[in-house]
Amino acid sequence: MDEVPGQETGGPEIAIRLLAPGDENVVRELAAYEGPGDPDAVLADPRTLMLVAFDGERPVGFVLAHELPRRHGDRAKLFVYEVDVVESHQRRGIAKALLARLAELARERGIRTGFVLTEPDNGPANALYRSAGGATETVTVQWEFSYEDD
Repeated sequence: MDEVPGQETGGPEIAIRLLAPGDENVVRELAAYEGPGDPDAVLADPRTLMLVAFDGERPVGFVLAHELPRRHGDRAKLFVYEVDVVESHQRRGIAKALLARLAELARERGIRTGFVLTEPDNGPANALYRSAGGATETVTVQWEFSYEDD
C-alpha cells in the first residue's frame, strides 16, 4: 500500500492512499454517497488508479483515473474520470492534493499528459483543474450507443 501524508487542511491531517485489490470495502464505503459500482473491477485493473483521501479511518474524497495505452506518441495518457470530496471536507485543498499525488504517480509510470472531461459551465471543477495546472481545450466530440430496448 502506498501511504502518503496529505496536505494540511486546517483540521486533522488527511492521508492519501492508492487503493489496490483487497480495498474493495473502501470503494463500497465511497459508493454510499456516490452510487453503485463494481469495486472488484475497479481495483483489479492495474491501469486503474484510485486514490482516496482519509480523515482518520473515514474516506472523504477520491480521484479515479485510467491509464490509456496509445498506438503512437507517448506510450500512455492518463484519463481522470472522476474527482469528488464529501461536502463536509470541501474547500480544504483535498481535491488538489489528490490530483497532485495522481500527477506524481503518472510521472512514476512514465506518463507525460492527462486529461479530464467536464462541462464548460462546471465552474468549481474547471477552477480545480486549472489550479492543478490544467489548460482548457474546447474540442469535444461525443456520441451515444443506443440499444434496441432503449
